[in-house]
Amino acid sequence: MSHKKRKDWQDDFVETDKKLTEEELDENNESNCVNVEDMQESLSAHNKSQEYLEMAQRIQAEFDNYRRRNLEIVSQSRKDGIVYAVTELLPVLDTINSAKRQLMDESLAKALDLVYKQTLDCFEKLGVKKIEAIGKTFDPNYHNAIMAEHIEGTDPDIVIDEFQEGFILDGRVIRHSVVKVSN
Repeated sequence: MSHKKRKDWQDDFVETDKKLTEEELDENNESNCVNVEDMQESLSAHNKSQEYLEMAQRIQAEFDNYRRRNLEIVSQSRKDGIVYAVTELLPVLDTINSAKRQLMDESLAKALDLVYKQTLDCFEKLGVKKIEAIGKTFDPNYHNAIMAEHIEGTDPDIVIDEFQEGFILDGRVIRHSVVKVSN
């Protein structure tokens, strides 16, 4: 019997000025015991539902973390794959540059220059950028100086020649530029 029903029952007896018999009191006590048991069951069910809700929230948070970690892993794996592919193609690009410098035939040099530019365009689409070196201030994070030369009228630590191009992907150096700097 709910609290409201019990209150109504008590009001009925108060209004009629009836005296309760022992039998009626025993019935009332039994129904109150059932009510307490019902309330305990209800409380237990509420606690269980609260426990299930908390467990569902934990599982949802774990799944969100799992999804975020997987997205990071996929992104990093993609970058690692690009770095690997570019690293494997760089010797080909170096050979093209070397051949361009040594060719006397202008039409062949133009053809090699076209292949070189297409390769750089592909790199650009992948997010790989060439490190600008000549005329820039020497930066050991991006440049590898193998020579230094004093040139009149040039500030010190300025890159004056580039022997091998460097490339970068999202701030990560794939290969440093090999350069000559002024001193």
